[in-house]
Amino acid sequence: MTPNSALDSREGSPAEVWEGLPAEAWAARLGVATVEFHTRIGSTSDRARQLVEGGHRLPAIVVADRQSAGRGQRGRRWESDSTRGLWLTAAFTGHGSEDPSLALRVGLAASRALEALAPEVRVQVKWPNDLVVGDRKLGGILCEGTPGAVLIGVGLNLNHASAELPAEVVLPATSLLLENRARPVSRGSALARLADALTALVARPGARIPADDLAALNARSALKGRRLSAGGVVRDCTGSVRKVADLAATAGEILPDGSLELRDETGARSLLIAGSVESWS
Repeated sequence: MTPNSALDSREGSPAEVWEGLPAEAWAARLGVATVEFHTRIGSTSDRARQLVEGGHRLPAIVVADRQSAGRGQRGRRWESDSTRGLWLTAAFTGHGSEDPSLALRVGLAASRALEALAPEVRVQVKWPNDLVVGDRKLGGILCEGTPGAVLIGVGLNLNHASAELPAEVVLPATSLLLENRARPVSRGSALARLADALTALVARPGARIPADDLAALNARSALKGRRLSAGGVVRDCTGSVRKVADLAATAGEILPDGSLELRDETGARSLLIAGSVESWS
C-alpha cells in the first residue's frame, strides 16, 4: 500500500522515514490509505483537511514532530512545538464531528491505548476533551468536520521532562514519562496503538455512547462528584436551553449523548451540553 504524499507548496515535503520505518511500511501497519510524517508543520488538522479536500484516499493520518500552530477546543493554542510528544490528526470517511460524544469516545480509546503502553498509569477523561492524570493534563482531543470526513486530532505529552512542559496553561501539564517512573515511551508504539483504537472506534458509529463505553467513561471521569465552575450551554429539566458562565455546581455522570450532569447549589439538575469546565475541587 503506497501512501499519498502530495503537499501544499507552502510546506516542506513529508519525511520518507519516521521512527526508523518508511512511510509505506507505516501505512500498511496503521491500515490507512494515506499517511504523512512532517518534521514541522503548522497544524496536522489543517493538513488533514487539505488532504480530504484534495481527494486523497481515506483513512488518512498526518503526524508532526513539531506543530507551530497546534490548536485545541475553541481555538486555544496547543503547545506542541516539541519532538517529545505525539501530534496527529486522523481523517475518516463520514460525518459526526458535531457529535458531542465523539471527543469523549476518542478520549476513552486514547486512555486505553496509553495504559497498554504504561499499565501502572491511570488515565482519566476530563469532560469534554482532555486526558488527565490526577489534575494534570496529559493530552487533548479536537474533533472537526469537513465535507465527507471527520477529523480526529490528538495531542499527547509522551516523553517531556518537567522543564519541557508548558508553564502557562489552564491545567498543569504532565507527560507519560513523568507518570511512568521516568520510563520513556516509543512514539511509534503510541501511534500504532492509537491508530488501532481510532479505527475500532469509527467502526462503531452512532450519536450515543454505547452502554459499555459509557460505564468505562464514568469510571474514568475526572470530574464526577467534584465541585466545579462551568461555562457554556445547559439544558434544564424542562428541556429549556440557556447559556451560563461561571456556574457553580457539582458534576454527576456523563450521559449517553455526551452531556455532563450538573447539580447547582440549590440541588437543581441540568445538563452541560456544550462548553467547558474552568476549575474544580
